[in-house]
Order: sequence, then structure tokens, then C-alpha cells
Amino acid sequence: MQKITQHKEKIIGLIITLIFIVLICWNLDFKQLIATFKIFDYRVLLVFIPLYVLGLYLRGVRWKYLLCNSKKLTVKEAFFAFTTGNTLNSYLPARAGDFWRAFHIGKKLEESKMKILGSIILERIIDGVSVLLILAFAVLTYFKHPWVLNITYIASALFIGSLVMFFVIFKLNKTDMFFDKLSSVNALSKFKPVFEKVSGIINRFMEGFQALNNPKCLFMAFMTSCLAWWIECCITYVLILGFGQHYGFSIGFFIISFIALSTIIPSSSVFVGPYQYAYILALGIYHIDKSNALGIAFIHQITIMLTITVISMIYFLFTNTKIQDIKEEIEENITDTQTEAANANNSKS
Repeated sequence: MQKITQHKEKIIGLIITLIFIVLICWNLDFKQLIATFKIFDYRVLLVFIPLYVLGLYLRGVRWKYLLCNSKKLTVKEAFFAFTTGNTLNSYLPARAGDFWRAFHIGKKLEESKMKILGSIILERIIDGVSVLLILAFAVLTYFKHPWVLNITYIASALFIGSLVMFFVIFKLNKTDMFFDKLSSVNALSKFKPVFEKVSGIINRFMEGFQALNNPKCLFMAFMTSCLAWWIECCITYVLILGFGQHYGFSIGFFIISFIALSTIIPSSSVFVGPYQYAYILALGIYHIDKSNALGIAFIHQITIMLTITVISMIYFLFTNTKIQDIKEEIEENITDTQTEAANANNSKS
């Protein structure tokens, strides 16, 4: 039972992946799938890959803005850390790459890892809002089917709601006051050390949202995010052309919106299942059959995975980082978290 609990996220991800694989393979024409790979013009990748790397670099620029142009973090370091974190997210469960990025950069810059993690959470929310704008534009200009509108409404509630919530929490900044009042209650006074520890962790985490207090940095981060996603739409459109599919530019908007939202769904490594099904749904709007859509999805995802993996390997090579070092950093991060929890429990007793 304990082993099942420890691997709960992996089990849930595997079950969800299997469900999507069944949906994808149901009535799938495998001959047509193979034919799709044969018609692809692979020269398109000569445009796709450089522009995709440019998009990754812009995300490094965005992260620097979210940290309010911290002089400790160079754009080059932000670019490599972001890309490597995304690579680890693709291969490891529970967004381990984000936690590695927070720990690795926090340690390198001698900053609180909770602060760095907070900036990563803000980054994900801004990503969501950017994708939402792309989806809303695609819906308004091309396709207003109820099921797509429902996805748009849900995404709006999720990302705009999250941004508003964190903005209010950051602006009010009543964490210390809240826990001080809890400590003043006689029945809870013995938990004061616990409250102080929790309050400190929350305050360090909220430091990562400092861009919310800097309109210029927040605006530049948001604009950089939109530009990076626009580039992704462009290269997706170019990729579709490589398969001989000539549709309007809106096809890139729908694909990017759907696959970006699909990564929120828990799944096994490399987002197998939700990613491909999202592609099938997006191209289904244009009446592209499942087999062709799946072939395009495979080329898109494999190209991205190979690109970010190569960049990460280059980063590891030049920084003399080994896979064992990454494993130890992740384990050290987990150990630190467990130690904090244990200290809190000891304070309670």
C-alpha cells in the first residue's frame, strides 16, 4: 500500500495515458499513418528548428523580466535552465523539471528556491493567459463551435482566475498578520513555531511574484510570452505546409492552444496520449482525419523533444553536469522539503 501511495502520480498518469491511447487507436488507419510520414517535406525542419530555439530564448528573456531583470541571472543561463527544465518535465513525472530549475538556479544565484519556484508558477500562469488569447482570437475569427467555446471558458477561469488570485494575495501581503492572529489564539499558541515557519515559506514563495509590483517588467514578460507563442504558431503552420496541407494561419492557433492546454493533464513521460489527442481534436476542426493528424503530431513532438534534449545535453557538457548530479539535486530538494516538514511536526509536538 505504501509503494502504491508513493507512486500514485505515476499510476494516475499511466491510467490517463492508456485511456487516451485507446481513444487515439480506435478506428485508426495505420496504413494512412505510415503514408503521412512519407509525404512530409523534411526540409521544413530547417526553418522549424531555428525558430523554435528562438522561441525558447525569448522564454529565457521572459524569465529574466519575471525576476525583475535580476543582475544575477543572465539571459543565457535563463535560456539553458528553462530548456533543461522543460526537458526534465518531459521525461520525469510531477513537473520535476520545474522543481529542479528552482533548486538549481536558486543554488547558483544564492537565492531562495521558493522565490525561484514562485517566479516559475507566475511564468506558467502568464503562459496560460497568452495561450488563452491565442485561442480566443482563433475562436472569434474562425470557429465558434460550443465545445471549443467551453474549452475557452474553462481555460479563462483557470488562468485568469489564478492570476487575479495571486495578484490579490501579493498586493494584500497579510501572511504575517494572519499567522500572528492564529498564534494569539490560546488554543493555537503552541503552534507558533509552525506558523512562523509556514509564514516564512509563503513569504519567500511570494517574492517570486515581485513582477506583479513592477508594471514594466510584467508588461515586458507578457509581451515576450505572446511573441514566443506567436512564433510557435508560425512554425506549426509551416510544419502543416510540409505535409501538403494548405489551410489558413488559424490552424496554427488552434493546434498550439490545444496542445499547450493538454500538457496540464497528468500523463506518462513525454506527454504521450493527451498531446496526440489534442492534435487530433485541433486538426479535426479542419476535417483532417485522425491518421494524418497523428502523423503530424508525431513529427511535431519528436522534433521538439530532440531539439530540447540536444540543447540540454550541450548545457550539461559545458557545465560539466552529469545525470547523477541532476538526480542528486532533485533528491536534495526533496530531502530539504521533508526536513522542513519534519521540523514542523517536531514543533507541533
